Amino acid sequence: MSDRGVVCRWRWFRYVSGAIAASALCLGVGLAQNHPAAPAAVLLTFLVWSAWVARRPGDWLFVLPAALPLLNFAPWTGWIVVDEFDLLWLGVACGGYARMAFTSRMPHDLAGDSWRPRPAVIVAAITFGLFSGVACVRGMSLANDLTFSLFQGEADPLNAWRVFKSLPVAALLWPLLRSEIRVDTYAGVRSLAWGMVSGLAVVTLAVLSERLAYTGLWDFSTRYRTTALFWEMHVGGAAIDAYLALATPFVAWALWTTRTPLRWAVLAVLALLTGYACLTTFSRGVYGAVLGSLLLLAFLLRWRRLPYLRIRWRTLAGTALTLALALEVVAVLGLGSYMRERIGASDHDLGSRLQHWRHGVDLLHTPADWLLGIGAGRLPAAYAGEVPRREFPGEVKFVEATSPTDSAFVRVLGPKTRSDIDGLLALTQRVALNPAGLHRVAFDVRATVPTDVRFSLCELHLLYPRHCQSGWLRIPPTGSQWHHGMALLRGPPLDPGSFWAPRQGVFSVSIFEAGQQADFRHLSLVGPDRLERLVNRNFAHGMARWFPSAQGYYIPWHIDSLWLELLIERGLLAMGAFAVCMAWVVWSLVGAVLRRDTAIHPIAPFLAASLCGGLCVGLVSSVMDVPRVALLLLLLAIFSVEISNAPRDRGGSRAVVD
Repeated sequence: MSDRGVVCRWRWFRYVSGAIAASALCLGVGLAQNHPAAPAAVLLTFLVWSAWVARRPGDWLFVLPAALPLLNFAPWTGWIVVDEFDLLWLGVACGGYARMAFTSRMPHDLAGDSWRPRPAVIVAAITFGLFSGVACVRGMSLANDLTFSLFQGEADPLNAWRVFKSLPVAALLWPLLRSEIRVDTYAGVRSLAWGMVSGLAVVTLAVLSERLAYTGLWDFSTRYRTTALFWEMHVGGAAIDAYLALATPFVAWALWTTRTPLRWAVLAVLALLTGYACLTTFSRGVYGAVLGSLLLLAFLLRWRRLPYLRIRWRTLAGTALTLALALEVVAVLGLGSYMRERIGASDHDLGSRLQHWRHGVDLLHTPADWLLGIGAGRLPAAYAGEVPRREFPGEVKFVEATSPTDSAFVRVLGPKTRSDIDGLLALTQRVALNPAGLHRVAFDVRATVPTDVRFSLCELHLLYPRHCQSGWLRIPPTGSQWHHGMALLRGPPLDPGSFWAPRQGVFSVSIFEAGQQADFRHLSLVGPDRLERLVNRNFAHGMARWFPSAQGYYIPWHIDSLWLELLIERGLLAMGAFAVCMAWVVWSLVGAVLRRDTAIHPIAPFLAASLCGGLCVGLVSSVMDVPRVALLLLLLAIFSVEISNAPRDRGGSRAVVD
């Protein structure tokens, strides 16, 4: 290509980069200004972060995976469709593309120093993106109500965007990732890998705090499965399962490459905490995926014969760490009964899951459904609406005021027909716990039939209440008139816990009868100190600070298979294209290791183990309905593509160890 053509492409590249940066800035500012809890602080943080990325573009490769488990405060904001993590990647796009728009250095891709994958893979990637986009549009168009709000849930139109957004975000970040890898492969690898290690440290510390607060570290018999900071699990799911499978091999990478005794000891503690986090999910999928990925990693490392520091202390320490991890497994299986019960019920659970999968496939009625899917994000509503006896355990709907004299309210519904799952979905808000005395609820309500309502305040992290104060009330039929009522919550004293293991207070409202519903236009919770605990009590700001959450019954929300999830929502073509892309990425890593290709970066075996672990979890769990984890899976795949083809003369030939 002539120099003139390259310069022309460069000029257009800068224009497009500037447009992307401006769009990301506008979206980020708009989202930050509408933050339900702290708009000014969030806006300032977003602007500072965008400027930081523009000044130091390589830092986002560390910050994004490190902050991924932390940046979601849905129980405190009420946001489900979007979250604070969206502001993080918008800041990356704003700063990164702004730098590209004003840089004087021509990108290697435009200068002809670029790599292109095989045509079949390009076609598969385009097919997956195209049909995923069609599924997103289809999911919104097939929704019953086309009103849009940032507080919509999993059965609303914008759930299509929530499920779909990880793909366009990964595509948006790909050029920025490629740019950093092309400039300095070694620095890019270190940044992302240590970001993964740091993010995993956040998760393991959250697991440790959760277990200390609600069950104790050594109680392995209580039916309590840790969720850490993955608030997407308010309706169940396997967010933490997929994350742990993706992140665990990076602890092995850090231990493999670290040479100093002190850092190795710190990482060994992290490895033990990671093992503890995996074990306390009590998930057979996590156990199998993590063990399988580590065995694959051990095989690849031995086959490739990567350099390992054969120092006596490392050999002894590695043996001690292996024994400690084995003791963790023995403790969970031997000191507690919960995991043994789950293993004993495996045959029954497999039968139930197969039936669940058949019900999901039955949602595909027409050839168009098989090819295009029923629409991204439509699985929960379609499954609950069409599969007999698999309805939602309740619903929460916000209704705006229709006239100046009317007021907004929230409608809380019980299950449509099943009384055995009533009360398992509630409208909740996080509040501060007061250990002394009882709490009083005041409310304005209306109902068309006698309705049983339960108010409660519990020590609760997300899914499993510890102690609760509760009040039951039967609301008489009031028609269109509002009735003011009060209820005293009775129960044991609530303990806020310790500084290092605080317990969270959750106020909830639920309906305890099938086919019933109640409208609330005002809710108040006053503690024994006579201080108001609730925020946005009259719903003047919509569902801000309110959060629907389920307990004990999560069947309609997840199909429990990544592949069926893609088939049902995006269609056969999208599922096949995704399989082709992932198979090619994994084989490009594994094949290079098996060939002992010296051009491949030493982190390749760890990336292969990570992707295989995530995909193995996907055999028995949904993944794409958790945007943060789905984005991590896609970014690791993209990172693997770039690492597989990064020029070794740009930092790639530096030492394996730190």
